[in-house]
This record gives sequence, structure tokens and C-alpha cells, in this order.
Amino acid sequence: GFDLQAALARRQAATNSSSPVIKVLDVGCGIGGTSRYLAKKFGPGVQVTGITLSGNQQRRATELAAAQGVENASFEVMDALQMSFPADSFDLVWACESGEHMPDKQRYVEEMTRVLRPG
Repeated sequence: GFDLQAALARRQAATNSSSPVIKVLDVGCGIGGTSRYLAKKFGPGVQVTGITLSGNQQRRATELAAAQGVENASFEVMDALQMSFPADSFDLVWACESGEHMPDKQRYVEEMTRVLRPG
């Protein structure tokens, strides 16, 4: 499995930085429960971005993150089948309970793979 703590240590060593940032994408984040959990669990060395098709979910996720003091999670309205992120943007792509809602499963996987950094 993916060891986020080890990835943080590798990134810190590779960049000679005391504050490396691991970028995580939560595809189909809903109201951001998993995004907030990951952001809190791994702290300021991780920046979590959640995407959802629903403006209402995005607003609620943003409100909950602010209310809980989770500054390293942000939320955007975006189609998972046509993400506007550049290729190789994220160190980890998380998708839980969103795939079954995607009308084009192949495109869904292709987009997640496109925005995921190699390695």
C-alpha cells in the first residue's frame, strides 16, 4: 500500500525542504469527510483537494473544513471525467464510492491516472 508518512520523508529529503507538500486528490468527495480526515491525519505536509459535481456539496465541504479548522483541505466543483488539473499534479488520487456513479468508467480511470504523478 501507499505509505504517506514515508512519501513525506522522501519528498523532504529530495527537496531539502523542512516542509514538503504531498498533494492528494479526493475524487467525488461529497461533503468532504474523507478529505478532512486525510488532511487532519497527515497534517500540514499534505494538501488535499476534493472535487464534486455538486455546488451544494462543495460549499458544505468548505464550511465544514473551516468550522473544524482544517486549513489544508480545499474543495472544487469539477467533473471527474474532464478534470482541469494539469497532468502529473497529484501524489495520491483517492476515489471511494464515486466510480459506480461515473457513466464512463474507462474515462474516469484515465483521468485519475493522467493527474497522478508517476512513481
